[in-house]
Amino acid sequence: MATLLDARNGIRLPIVLAGAMLATSRRTASRWFRAAGVADDWDRFYDLLVSVGKKTGSLMLPLLIHLVQHFDPGPGGYWKLAIDDSPTKRYGRHVEAANVHHNPTAGPADGPWLYGHNWVCLALLMKHSLWGVLALPVLSKLYVRQKDIGKLCARHHWEFRTKHELALGLARQVMGCLRALGSQAGFTIVVDGAYVARALLRALISDGARIVSRLRRDAQLFDLPPERTGQRGRPRIYGQNRISLAKRAGHREGWLEITYSCRGVEVTRRYKSFLATSKVTGGAIRVVLLEYERGNWAAYFSTDVEMDVQEMLETVADRWAIEEHFHDVKEVWGAGQQQVRNVWSSIGCWHLNTWLYTMVELACWDVPADELVDRRDRSWDNPARRPSHADRRRRIVRQMLEKHFLTDLPRGVDGAKYHARILDLLSLAA
Repeated sequence: MATLLDARNGIRLPIVLAGAMLATSRRTASRWFRAAGVADDWDRFYDLLVSVGKKTGSLMLPLLIHLVQHFDPGPGGYWKLAIDDSPTKRYGRHVEAANVHHNPTAGPADGPWLYGHNWVCLALLMKHSLWGVLALPVLSKLYVRQKDIGKLCARHHWEFRTKHELALGLARQVMGCLRALGSQAGFTIVVDGAYVARALLRALISDGARIVSRLRRDAQLFDLPPERTGQRGRPRIYGQNRISLAKRAGHREGWLEITYSCRGVEVTRRYKSFLATSKVTGGAIRVVLLEYERGNWAAYFSTDVEMDVQEMLETVADRWAIEEHFHDVKEVWGAGQQQVRNVWSSIGCWHLNTWLYTMVELACWDVPADELVDRRDRSWDNPARRPSHADRRRRIVRQMLEKHFLTDLPRGVDGAKYHARILDLLSLAA
């Protein structure tokens, strides 16, 4: 990534990444710089954040190259792309692009709205043999409401884009890069129900992607058009009869059982599957009604009518990995805490946090669980629990600190004792 920046700024990128790894408590940008040992030229490091924010599209290429080299599904396979948005709290009169957004995780003391930035994020869903599906974010876009766009236009020539337009731009940019890197795999894009819009889905389908998402219970669906028997004119796209999901789900007959992997656990549930046509996608879709418990059901669809029901339900369950990423990138990396005001600095800080998340997951991909975390000093903890992202980050931080401090220890009679004491201190620091 450093080589893709100006040489005067590129040399500072590894320093900032190391500082972000080592920073503790409230992870502001100044704490990054302090942990990395930045002294007199601290203002140049703020300039670096601006440069990163303006060049996120090119700086993601090293990550995509690594993913293609190690995880390319190949011809006949599919990349899984998840798209969703998440806000970060940031208040201040001079914070550019900050505004009011819906709070998706409001607590008892929080309101339904928060003030800050809203990020539309695209992540690749990769399946680990032990830890299940992980979301690896590669690129995001900042969403700014139309009523607040005037404040940015004067300084940055910002153009308003809806969340659906941002999602389409992200998908096309990442899919284009993966194809340019030589990948011949297809693309499965799984999105939240809020992104089921005609303009977005039809554009992605025309680009060769297949879409998996959730349907509204009152979705407008029709049956398949009748087969043509020598009639003139264009063939019908939609059937003549309206399909009611509520009536189909309420009918007692026709339910089948299926066992599939849902977030690392094998579950058995009842389902119904049928083909329909939708004006949102502009053609035929496969619909699956999934019953979680008696009377509680949800509807999902795939634009690939040949898609297996089990694959479809597992893809829907895999989308939750991007929600786990949003939690970790805020709790572990402190995304949104950097205390910068410039809009490009905010974009740069968000991407550095998400890219560090991806790089830590990739660096620990083949590391055994007993090397990622040692719970012998926590007798109350479950030793078989899956290592968290915080455990992976702590492992790398501990290695960095050990390399820094242990090389300076004197070699003498009590060298082993000093070594053990330093390790005890590092275990408390990381």
